[in-house]
Amino acid sequence: MIKKVNWLLIIGYWLLIISSCDLVNPAEQLPAYIQINNFELTTTAAQGENSEQITDAWVFVNDLSLGVYELPATVPTLDLGTQDITIFPVIRENGLRSAPIIYPFYNRYETTAELAAEQTVTIRPTTTYASNAVFELVEDFNTTGHRLKGDNPTALQTNDGIGEVVFGNNAEITFTSSSTFVDLPTSGGKAVFLEFDYQTNVEFEVGLVGLDINGGNINATNYKIILCPINRWNKLYVNFQEDLEQSQLTGYKLAFRASTNDTGCGNVNSTSPEVLIDNVKFIRIGN
Repeated sequence: MIKKVNWLLIIGYWLLIISSCDLVNPAEQLPAYIQINNFELTTTAAQGENSEQITDAWVFVNDLSLGVYELPATVPTLDLGTQDITIFPVIRENGLRSAPIIYPFYNRYETTAELAAEQTVTIRPTTTYASNAVFELVEDFNTTGHRLKGDNPTALQTNDGIGEVVFGNNAEITFTSSSTFVDLPTSGGKAVFLEFDYQTNVEFEVGLVGLDINGGNINATNYKIILCPINRWNKLYVNFQEDLEQSQLTGYKLAFRASTNDTGCGNVNSTSPEVLIDNVKFIRIGN
């Protein structure tokens, strides 16, 4: 005897299998993309030129971190629709590629964008210096005289708005800031950075002279970083916070040294040595 087939039962069975497959392998959500090419810094006259080297961006969507991206960057996100986007400017501390940090003196950028799957939104972030940034020194070499003094009056000259180290017959030139800085924080984890642009075909060092301005005889120079020759303009952000907290002195000067002696860089040009420096800014966090 042939039994009748319950087609409704069979169809229901296969529908259940198909729906179960959909639950196991749901449709994958397609991301939207945020395109960030570069940051633009705006400065006031008292803050000097708008020179910057913002290499990376730390991106947040609705306060959720999407990570740090080297610029230019295309950042994927699964957050669609109208979204709040925050982008922090990131620099390389002490010139190290392995040390990207949010620069404490630049403001974050905030905007709102409409994000759609498989669509790219281009954002052009801008930044300014933070309101609590205190500029201890700004030197752009655009006026007569400057606030950096060398071993002799001609060791550092101004040439078309650029500081130029003149070696003459010397193999080594040192120069410091003419001002002594007495308000630098030596505790509390407060940021203190030196910014400057440079180009050099010899070794170039930067650091601090520590002084005891209350009658002591301390006059100690510590060069923190050795810069090797580079045939294009570069920008450096030097973090002096730890150095100040370790030294605990009452006064400081900026210290620079250029030398035709090779201590490890190689490719030092001792026949026509040249060091160019510009846009020097010494900045601390205010109280």
